[in-house]
Amino acid sequence: MQFIAWRFGLCGRAFLRQPNGGQFEATVDGGAAQHISTAGETTESGFFEIDAPQKGENSFEIKTTSGSVRMFGAVLENDGPGVVYDSLAMTPDRFIPGGAPAIQHALGLQEIPALDIRAACANTLYALQLARALIQSNIANHVAVCLAEVQSPFLDLSPPAATLSMLFGDGAAALIVSGRDPTVRKGAIAPPLKILDVFLATNGEYVDDLGIRCPGTEFGNSRSHDPNDFPSDYLPRMNGQSVILQASRRMVSACQTVLERHELSANDVRWVVPHQANANLLAQVARGLGLSQDACEVISVLEESGNTSSASMGIALDTLRHSGKIDGGDYVLLPAFAAGFTWGAALCQA
Repeated sequence: MQFIAWRFGLCGRAFLRQPNGGQFEATVDGGAAQHISTAGETTESGFFEIDAPQKGENSFEIKTTSGSVRMFGAVLENDGPGVVYDSLAMTPDRFIPGGAPAIQHALGLQEIPALDIRAACANTLYALQLARALIQSNIANHVAVCLAEVQSPFLDLSPPAATLSMLFGDGAAALIVSGRDPTVRKGAIAPPLKILDVFLATNGEYVDDLGIRCPGTEFGNSRSHDPNDFPSDYLPRMNGQSVILQASRRMVSACQTVLERHELSANDVRWVVPHQANANLLAQVARGLGLSQDACEVISVLEESGNTSSASMGIALDTLRHSGKIDGGDYVLLPAFAAGFTWGAALCQA
């Protein structure tokens, strides 16, 4: 995992300290590694700091060396305007407030705006669109998009629910959207990606076909709507036929929209990095776009992490960047489909 920052004198990252926690190491500009243990007698938040040069562009790299490590964000800059987006779409730490203020505080950031986005599996696209707009309007120089889900405690693990629960996993990723000159830095694992376009759409007709009903004001809470009497309302629900039909059509259409806006076709695309819903949907999207396996590759991390909802696109992007296969000029499509239904696609270029 690698980050870029300008003019920072101190870098840091929040992590979860826990019994049997693992270790990771951090370096700045390829220098000496600082080794950090996340083990602790109790489960609590932790934070580490590492010094970096005050001027110019700096590379901050983190690598897990052993065991289980859970991280939450990075301090990248302390002297310019910025925004934090938290994307704990389905599994927030609290009902109110969202997780973004807690992340802002844990990272020691200035009193910058911090907000949650609740667009589930399409969170990355909404965050990219908002980040791009904030930077283009000179409101922010950098935007941190924090993508994290802990879905396992909410799943029904009984045999009848296996077809749904087996799809999901826990995971996290972080993206930094910057208005700085995207010059490729020395030692970079991949060229930076420029956001060319984002298309988003919603149709609330299908609001009950995917999601979790309770707690909420429509169906009630544990006092007015007893979980023992209505257990399914407190668990993930999915109309599989409706979801796969709409998702396959809408994701393809969204990709075609952003390509047509830039007078491109699917033949110009080198990489497709979709929300990691399931293998069947990814295959249908590839067929719908008419992608050639020789010219374009669809990135999948389903076998490693499953469907991690809002975090999945960030994890897949990180996998692609670390593959070392991205070349300058490559077009990258980012399609997603989410509860609501809401969907869209982003077009980027290396």
